[in-house]
Amino acid sequence: MPAIQSHPRAVRSGSVDCRSHAMTSLIRFIAVPRRRLLVLCALWLLAAGAQAADILITAEFKPSIINPDKREFVNTTPWSGVCVGTHLQACINNNWWSIDTRIRGTKQAIREHNYGPNGFYIGMPAARTVRVTSDDRAHTFDLGFNIIGAAMRLVDEDRDGPSEPASVGNPRNCDRGLSNASAQNRSTMRMLLRRDGGEGVVACSLHWQETNNYLMTEFDFTYKLTTPQPLGMPSGLYRGVTTFRVGGTGEGADFDLGNGVALDDNIVNVHFELTVHHPFELELPPGSDRAVLAPRDGWTQWSDHGVAPRALERELPFTVSSSGQFSVSLQCQYPLPDGRCAIRSLSDEAEQAPLDIQLTLPGFRVAVSGTDAVDLPLTTTMSPPIFTTDSLAVRRPSRLHFAVKGDALARMLQRPGSHYRGDVTVIFDADP
Repeated sequence: MPAIQSHPRAVRSGSVDCRSHAMTSLIRFIAVPRRRLLVLCALWLLAAGAQAADILITAEFKPSIINPDKREFVNTTPWSGVCVGTHLQACINNNWWSIDTRIRGTKQAIREHNYGPNGFYIGMPAARTVRVTSDDRAHTFDLGFNIIGAAMRLVDEDRDGPSEPASVGNPRNCDRGLSNASAQNRSTMRMLLRRDGGEGVVACSLHWQETNNYLMTEFDFTYKLTTPQPLGMPSGLYRGVTTFRVGGTGEGADFDLGNGVALDDNIVNVHFELTVHHPFELELPPGSDRAVLAPRDGWTQWSDHGVAPRALERELPFTVSSSGQFSVSLQCQYPLPDGRCAIRSLSDEAEQAPLDIQLTLPGFRVAVSGTDAVDLPLTTTMSPPIFTTDSLAVRRPSRLHFAVKGDALARMLQRPGSHYRGDVTVIFDADP
């Protein structure tokens, strides 16, 4: 059984013969390369220029035949920052994605047990909606981006302070996600996770227990993505960006690191790349390139009893696998003004008969109207319908139905021994 995979256009074309009591139609499927990518943003860190640091976040949507009901993007962003190394398994287990912003600087801390900005203090911004646009500029979707936590690693600048110049007590407005300290370099790290899920503006802080100057050798944030519904997104690459300011208290920064902060950079550009790849496959049984039109119950009633058939027809089965949208259109060797294809007598070109062509795709519906794709007429004059589904359809049995009937059939039956033929092309475009 031939199969066409991962192609934007699968073309079914054919010709119809009618010789005496039989009519044959030749149908060919042709594959045209297509792209169907599902990826939601890989996250990488680019070298920061003056006063700016750049981050790229990535994820992927890739339907699986093993799990056809899977309808979510998968975050493919590499971990960086505090999750890397010792804490990686904890981050994996808790679905924490830490990103090193590459922001560096210094912090002059003052010992105060008041959760104030002189100590370990991180103000975090509210959730944002980021507009992502396809590379061809034809489609836009909204991506939800929540900062659910942040982390700092501070090192005693002179290496002469206590072994853990960090904090006492529980965090304010947050929970402690990760923590560690090193007596060797007099450093401390804390990941603070917000209790509001990243919805509003909040300041998380700890009591500070030492007055000292510290190097901020790492500043990370932890995030959550609320992605669009990938089944409604055409295949392609989608890009977007949002910008955060990082600074000290009173500077109007999105990330407020408290008092006594001096930073090398103060801008973080977060870039998003959502790549969507929808699989598309047609599987065709042998002989699908040729259709012989005949009465449904054979020619016996006509040849033996003179009972005219109601139609000369043939149903061609095939299967479709798809999770995205695709369109179907029609081309004819002999097009008629009403949009139908014709088959033509080889002995008299003036004699031709229109073909009624219907498409059935169980489990799919017309995207615009929501109508189930059952016995849908295809013509060359119609706008090619776009079909969609709510999940990954795997090898869904489908069919094309060809028929000649009515007055055209009556005229054909009056011409015994005649031979009718015509090419028909049905195009499945997985990148409509």
